[in-house]
Amino acid sequence: MRLRGVALAVMLVMIGCLAGALWADEPTMLDRGVAAYENGDFAVAKELFGKALVEGPGNPVIMCWLGSAALQANDLADAEKYLKQAIAKQPKYPEAHNNLGNVYLAQGKPDHAKAEYEKALQQRPNYADARYNLANVYARLKQWDKAFNEFSRTLELSPQDVDVHISFGQALWQAERHDKAAREYEAANELRPNSAEILGAMGVLYLTTGNNASAAKAYQQAVAADAENAETQLGLGVALYNLGKYADAAAALSAASALDTKSFAAQYNLGLAHAAASDMAAAEQAYRAALDMRPNDARCLNNLGWALQQLGRPSDAIEPLEQAVRADPKLEMASMNLALAYEKAGAKGAAQKQWEAAVAAFPKSAEARFGLAGSYHSAGEKDKALHEYLSALSIDENNAEAHNNAGLIYLEQDKYIEAAAHFRIALKQKPSSANAANNLGVALERQGKIDEAKKMYNSALELNETCEPARKNLERLAPAAENATG
Repeated sequence: MRLRGVALAVMLVMIGCLAGALWADEPTMLDRGVAAYENGDFAVAKELFGKALVEGPGNPVIMCWLGSAALQANDLADAEKYLKQAIAKQPKYPEAHNNLGNVYLAQGKPDHAKAEYEKALQQRPNYADARYNLANVYARLKQWDKAFNEFSRTLELSPQDVDVHISFGQALWQAERHDKAAREYEAANELRPNSAEILGAMGVLYLTTGNNASAAKAYQQAVAADAENAETQLGLGVALYNLGKYADAAAALSAASALDTKSFAAQYNLGLAHAAASDMAAAEQAYRAALDMRPNDARCLNNLGWALQQLGRPSDAIEPLEQAVRADPKLEMASMNLALAYEKAGAKGAAQKQWEAAVAAFPKSAEARFGLAGSYHSAGEKDKALHEYLSALSIDENNAEAHNNAGLIYLEQDKYIEAAAHFRIALKQKPSSANAANNLGVALERQGKIDEAKKMYNSALELNETCEPARKNLERLAPAAENATG
């Protein structure tokens, strides 16, 4: 809600009625009220206009001023009363209708507000403020086409009005017309350069639509205009993170955290930036700071657990990961990270149970089934492992490790054709895998395809000259070849 221009419009009427007062040695009570209003002292202005109304009872201009001051002082009952009195005295009073519309809008009565703005425009079609307010009402009611029409007509009347461009942009954004919204913000920025508020809004818009380069540029300009704005620094950090500029992102997010020590978002995203830059110690510190503010945030707990595992502290990772799973049982990554932490900490039984729980909770997760397959495989439960490898591949066939491991089990079961088929797929999906090349060689050799096997052993050594199983297999050049790698 705005009253920009309303006081000025009423002032013009007042000056026309009371021109002589401008030459008085002492300002009138009305003059003093106007001065207080223009200085933002609305409570004082309301009191002075009240006294002026006592001196000039029934004056619609004073009533309008009094209602406007009451509105600005958030005394909506008095605002409504005096503005209605002004209209009763002078029905064709567009400023009073406009301000009464603002009162109704503040009272949560958009339909009443719309009616008053329309009356103001019937009396003065080129009244830009009333048309602007009408546009905002339509936007609040999500009547987008009507809102856009009124914003456009307002800009025809006041093309240099920055507030209109901003509000138009906000409405377009809410209606998901992002390209047009960006144009309105850009127009506002041209009219009011270096405005941190406008540049920040542009950054949010670009960030929301995935235009991270433009978002970063807008935020950088916003920071240059006001480096003490925590939200702007936060937005800049997120945009830079999305662009893969992790060190720069961490610097911006550190600034955001310092400016707003209670910002969970700043600390959480700072943890992400440090982790992406492989500074896990700093990531741990940031995640712990974020958890001081939101102790049960599942994603932050999961990320802390992951960082601790990267630091070689899987036992320390177990507690936050268990808490993450309790806080959000539907967070797939936490469930799987907990299983991995158990494995790395040497708790094989707990790991297997957690993998089973993950598969039960997320039966269509290829990653969970692959993890369970690995757990069964290491425990020697080959049939169960093969079942889970194949289940994982039925969900996501582009898992080279699952193909390789399924091939190994087939190899142990003397199913050489099936093994070779999986090793070929693994090698196709991961051409740099010396293990897959060697294993394919073993499968071929056991089928009696010695020349083809030797080619694969040579390929394995070309991929990795330290692949000893391939070297030993190649040296034998005899049917005794039985060596396979995992």
